[in-house]
Amino acid sequence: MISDATSAFPLTATPAPTPTTTLQLLTRPPFDGAGIMRFFADHAISGVEDWSIDSYRRALSLPRGNATIEVKLCASGIECRARLSSPDDQPHLEKMLRRLFDLDADSALIDTALAHHPGLGGVVRANPGVRLPGSIDAHETLFRTLLGQQVSVAAARTVLGRVCRELTDGSGLFPTAAQFAERGTAVLRGPVARVASIVALAEALASGSLIVNDRMSPGELTRTLLGQRGIGPWTAGYVAMRVLGSPDILLSSDLIMVQSARKLGLAYSARELALLGERWAPWRSYAGLQLWRAANR
Repeated sequence: MISDATSAFPLTATPAPTPTTTLQLLTRPPFDGAGIMRFFADHAISGVEDWSIDSYRRALSLPRGNATIEVKLCASGIECRARLSSPDDQPHLEKMLRRLFDLDADSALIDTALAHHPGLGGVVRANPGVRLPGSIDAHETLFRTLLGQQVSVAAARTVLGRVCRELTDGSGLFPTAAQFAERGTAVLRGPVARVASIVALAEALASGSLIVNDRMSPGELTRTLLGQRGIGPWTAGYVAMRVLGSPDILLSSDLIMVQSARKLGLAYSARELALLGERWAPWRSYAGLQLWRAANR
């Protein structure tokens, strides 16, 4: 547990001490909490997030103001200690956390379904209760994905840390679409066309002419993203999977997934993996997570 002192939350987005709200959010077993924490820790952005093997801290924007949260694993789910600008934000925070940690998944049902498939069953039995990492915010997930493309996870963290510091002047919050639109050209690095496409996307999101949110259907969100310059099928599918918690999206073109499937003797190309994945419906997202997990064994 942490104390109620302001120093418990070193991030700077909420300047004044506010009462601490404690939430306990439960889930059905099995729950691979350590696995989802490890995923988030591997992708944490310095200055925005602080992850360890069993806890997560960050500042974030909620509908009625900024907040700071610390999330820890507990026996049957997660515990969150939060400082909210308004108590009216508590329902929004609870919904966001349940989606972020995929707490509403029926892992017993999913694991049982996938374990029946030859070649995948051993991986599933070795990793029960795998959960789909969700999203704090649709725009954040989109920008994180775009800036992390075609580089290692470590390199993406470095890039995102610098971009967040420069766009927000070290506020501890992830940049908004408006901040990317206003200063992205000066701060983002890389090919001119790529920077221009990200800035154009940010301008459209900031103006409201482009809508990307967690209330869209998987098909609607994927089609919307594919209509934007610089966004291909992998990015659209990954963002839809994370933002919507969609259980049935297989990123069959993902190099690591294909390599893992090849090692397991399941498929030897992206096309073969996509065809095989039809047998894993309606849990293809979780099958893909298991392939990622198997690649790291």
